Amino acid sequence: MMNNPYDYKQFGLLYVDDEAQTASNFKAYFSDTFDVEVATSGEQAWEIFSANKNRFAIVMSDQRMPGSSGVELLEKVRATNPRVLRILATAYSDIEAAIAAVNNGAIYRYVHKPWDPPTLEIELKRGMEFFLVQRERDFLMREKMSALQRMMVTDRLLSLGIFAAGLNHHLRNSLTAVKTFLDLAPFQLQSENIDINNLRNPNYWRDFYTTVQGQICKVVGLLQEINDIPQPQGTPLADTVALNDVVQKAYESRRGAFDEKKIEVRIEPGEIPQITGNQPLLEKALNLLLADESANVPHSGKVTIKTSPATDSSGRQGVSIELSDNGPGLSASNLNCVFDPFFVRKDNPSEYGLNLLTCFFVVHHHSGSMTADRSSEGGAHFKIFLPLDARESAPRQEEAFLERVFELEKAWEKILING
Repeated sequence: MMNNPYDYKQFGLLYVDDEAQTASNFKAYFSDTFDVEVATSGEQAWEIFSANKNRFAIVMSDQRMPGSSGVELLEKVRATNPRVLRILATAYSDIEAAIAAVNNGAIYRYVHKPWDPPTLEIELKRGMEFFLVQRERDFLMREKMSALQRMMVTDRLLSLGIFAAGLNHHLRNSLTAVKTFLDLAPFQLQSENIDINNLRNPNYWRDFYTTVQGQICKVVGLLQEINDIPQPQGTPLADTVALNDVVQKAYESRRGAFDEKKIEVRIEPGEIPQITGNQPLLEKALNLLLADESANVPHSGKVTIKTSPATDSSGRQGVSIELSDNGPGLSASNLNCVFDPFFVRKDNPSEYGLNLLTCFFVVHHHSGSMTADRSSEGGAHFKIFLPLDARESAPRQEEAFLERVFELEKAWEKILING
């Protein structure tokens, strides 16, 4: 005999009837199967329901009660939490009210009084199953959309990384040729017996030469940062890494920049296991993340860094690093491009906007994930997940996910046909 996959006591069932004996009998009969709460008036039921809106899956109410009617109570329930299933118990004389309630969408179904306990139990089980399947479907949809968003972001960034690497190669070759000619310019002037001091405006040419050399060095530095974005091929991932030490070391390397702006940095290390990965790359990633923070958080700002054990959506054990600040916040549109190359959180011409991209790539190469959202203080909040062993890729979830979806669709079909 197959086990019932549904836990009928996972969520509550609220029964409302102004006849105290009927309410008591209902609880006595159905408490073995459901988590039953009873009320003897619409007002009392609303107090119970509104105190914990997410506790109940079903609210069943008698229609005729002193004060508010059953339909009025169920309409309030629907307005507060439309996912809760609403059942109206009516006598034949109230059938028109029940039909009107069904047509207006106020109730899931109605039952006649006096109700037959075995028959009503079947109806309540179907209703609870409908609620649980609906809840699971909502969860799967959110999970699917979240997974698709992460895949899209990762795919876009990988494409941008490949593009940046190719662009870096071509620009570097061109700049090398230009810089070579500039470096040779002073010697060429000497060979032509031209003294720059004898020109009509020697200061202009000195400034021109210095400015061009400076700008070329700046572009070369930018290209070097692009070149330093790690590539997946050939990256060893065999070091034993203590991430709390990596975080502390990254902070120490950036302490001067934080102190200069009087930024308060609070590190809250958790009891976390060591992981396997590439220590230099992880140190670089945390260093760049803190460099981005020191550049974007305002004077006298705050930065909090927490580490803790974690489990990702596929069930892998690992470590979470969370960083939040009270700096410039991220808008909804910025959240989709915060890891893009050349994205900067504020107008700062000294920043290239590559720190977060590089950090993202390092985490990705360690089979981890990195996300960004708004912090509780209005600034940025970054969350990094790193598995215990970076050499083990995240298991493919497509087949398991589809299996769950198909099972869910079968459950929907069964409930709708039998309902």
